[in-house]
Amino acid sequence: MAIATLPTSEIQARIGAILNQLNETQEPIFVSHHGRTEAVLLSMDHYKAIMDLLEDREDEMDAALGQRIQEEREAYARGAGRNFEAFVTELEPPHVSD
Repeated sequence: MAIATLPTSEIQARIGAILNQLNETQEPIFVSHHGRTEAVLLSMDHYKAIMDLLEDREDEMDAALGQRIQEEREAYARGAGRNFEAFVTELEPPHVSD
């Protein structure tokens, strides 16, 4: 099914039917305002599923970071440590330009 894009005026006029559609199809609906897509409507189930995935990914990233920090501590204890700033720089995510 194609993802719907609806203007705010139609959403205001048909909010009940649109909410029913969201729950039935689980497909997002894009909201346009003055011809520009400005928002997305999701069913609560869809939103919760997305948030669960994000939280799981954050947990994985936290565990991986904890493992890397532990490895660096062990290397330091063996005398093979490295510069703290270099380690932190390696951890920083790449900058994304707009």
